[in-house]
Amino acid sequence: MNKILVAVDGSDSSKRAAEKAAELALSLDSEVTLIHVHTETAKPPTDQFNEVASYLSAETLAEIMDQKEERIRNEKEKIVEEAAVFFDKKGIEINKEVLYGDPADVVCDYAEENGFDLIVLADKGQGKVKRFLLGSISDKVVRHANISVLIVK
Repeated sequence: MNKILVAVDGSDSSKRAAEKAAELALSLDSEVTLIHVHTETAKPPTDQFNEVASYLSAETLAEIMDQKEERIRNEKEKIVEEAAVFFDKKGIEINKEVLYGDPADVVCDYAEENGFDLIVLADKGQGKVKRFLLGSISDKVVRHANISVLIVK
């Protein structure tokens, strides 16, 4: 396995998945890319924001949205950096990405488009209610990926 894609979400489970992926990458001398998929870009809350926004200039609104987008991007990059520690400890160089969209779809598409041999992710990360309503991301990846998937518990 030459290329391993590791998807993380900041949960303890995904940190365990990153740790296992680091062990695997070290033993196989694999190239690793670590990704986090954020489900949406910054959007203003509707009612309250619109009321306040009517008193602001277009430039001020744009600045507020840019600041919010920057804060979200920094939070998501922090998730990737926290998982990168497991690779750094083993001296493994990795590529890091923060992507946007439906996590399962993005993971599968990114893996296929970039020629990965293996996807590694945790069995759970999102809350119980969200998992019940939307289904598990790991379940969707297993069903839709065209390459091997390692689920870490």
